[in-house]
Amino acid sequence: MYLKVKFDNKEYNATYNSQSGLYEVEITAPNTGGIYNAEITYEDLLQNIETSAKKIQIWAKEKNINVSRETLVYFLDKSDLEINDVIEFEDYEYVIDEETNKNTIFNVMEKINAKNGDIVILQRNGKIDYLGIIDDGIENTDGELQQKITLKYISNIFNRKIILNNENLIKENGIEDFIAKEIYDNFTNSDDTLLNIKWLDVEVKTHTKITKSVENENGIYNFHTFITNCSQNYNIVLDFSYQNSRIKLTIYKQEAEAQLVDTTIPDISNYVEKFETDVIAKVIVKTDTDIQTWYLLSDRTTTQNKDDQNRASGVVETVYTSKSEDAKQTALDTFKSNTYNHYISFKINRNSKLFDVSKFKIGTPLNVRTNNNIILDTYISEIIDNGDNFINITCGNMRIDFIDKILKERNKQKW
Repeated sequence: MYLKVKFDNKEYNATYNSQSGLYEVEITAPNTGGIYNAEITYEDLLQNIETSAKKIQIWAKEKNINVSRETLVYFLDKSDLEINDVIEFEDYEYVIDEETNKNTIFNVMEKINAKNGDIVILQRNGKIDYLGIIDDGIENTDGELQQKITLKYISNIFNRKIILNNENLIKENGIEDFIAKEIYDNFTNSDDTLLNIKWLDVEVKTHTKITKSVENENGIYNFHTFITNCSQNYNIVLDFSYQNSRIKLTIYKQEAEAQLVDTTIPDISNYVEKFETDVIAKVIVKTDTDIQTWYLLSDRTTTQNKDDQNRASGVVETVYTSKSEDAKQTALDTFKSNTYNHYISFKINRNSKLFDVSKFKIGTPLNVRTNNNIILDTYISEIIDNGDNFINITCGNMRIDFIDKILKERNKQKW
């Protein structure tokens, strides 16, 4: 008389418990969770044998995830992203600024195995916060052990002049497709295999068709300047991430609904706004075949009717573009430059329960409510982070409100 259990290719003899009247057996759970078959064989006193099968579910063991609470900086070789060095680093501040392309400076107290052009990754609490490129080498300070490392944001891997090709893609497929194709032809898959970037993957998620030529000089233009202008003028985001020992670039138009940031709440501090009331109200566009004039209206639309009653007053700007069909877009881009001298900055609590600060990236649209209850339509142009509870945000390319402010001042004067 016996009862045997075959489970996970192992046999177990069950023991009869006279108190409960049941057979009992301890079996070893497999390392992998899932549904397993248990084959049970029972023989009674008369040597009659019965068999049955039962399905037993084994739950997977919870993984013990140890998230590093350290701030680590990795120095990766520019040719293959092999790790050349890694250090613990606490006293840091990084800057991501696509409008003025500011430097980030790391001062470290040890010798680093890295060189100009190498990739730098800053990881905090197990999460990658910053990707950069060593831009101006590494220098010692007065012969001391301390080293000064000058970095620029990772997008500067594209900071060089290239020959313009594939311009038709902007109108036919989308400006994102044009960017990806220029990267493919000039940076990752050119005929110069020695200098190609071998560790970069590019994904295009949106396709924004516009009628606009690439500003160039004799068919040559700076690619980094171009993609920065795309972020400012068309909300095109170039999002870099580090995945599986490679860097991935995702290109898309930022269509997300703007987050409302109320500067009067405790999560926001050090709010500063600067603006000028002189605006470009008239743009004269010279092309190779004609001259076109565009006027700004008080509702921030444009017209070619100089007698429109709703025209805004301001200064005149004269610009050039080669093709007549590009004149309108060139004028619109020039009107947008009204915002360059109108910017805001503030600090925001990285642990805020009201805002998802983790989603704040260069190009993220914001609606900022000021102390005067004015809502400014803008986007993030600079992020400065030194690891404190508050991150410094600067917004540029303001989409209102010179004219609104001018009109308010005029209304006050009438009263």
